[in-house]
Amino acid sequence: MIAQFIEGHQSPWDELLPEISLAVNTSVPDSTGFSPAFLMQGREPRLPTDQVTPGSATSALDPRKKADRLTEIFYIVHSNLQRASKVRGGHYNLRRREWWPPLDSMVLLRQHQLSNAAEGFAAKLAPKFDGPYRVVKFISPYIVRLVRPDER
Repeated sequence: MIAQFIEGHQSPWDELLPEISLAVNTSVPDSTGFSPAFLMQGREPRLPTDQVTPGSATSALDPRKKADRLTEIFYIVHSNLQRASKVRGGHYNLRRREWWPPLDSMVLLRQHQLSNAAEGFAAKLAPKFDGPYRVVKFISPYIVRLVRPDER
C-alpha cells in the first residue's frame, strides 16, 4: 500500500502510516470474516467519520461473557481460514504449469534494486518490474537473453 500511495516520492512515506494502518486494521478480509481491529480488541474501532452522541455507548459486557464470545469468534475465524486456505490452494494449483515465454514475445524483467540511504532511495518502495523486453534467445532453461524493443 505504501508503494502505491507514494507515487514515486519516497521521502514522505511515513506521513501516510496512520491512514494506511487504519485502512488495514478496519478492512474485513474474506478469509477471516472479521477485521483485525475487532479480533484484537473485541470491538470495532471508532472511525474519524463516526458521529458520537451522548448515551450512544453500548453497555459493558461481563468479562467472562466477552471472553466466551471472543473464543467462539476465534473458532469461527480458524475454520474460515482453513476453508479459505483450501479454496486458494485449489485455485493456485488448478492451472499451475511450467511456462516458458515464446521467442519474440514481450515480457517484464524483475528488478533487484538495492537501497541507498545516502540518496534516500528505498528498494522496498521502488517498482518491482521493468520493461517490456523482447525474448531473443534461450541460453539455458533458466537464462534468457532479452532486448528492449527499440534497441539492438
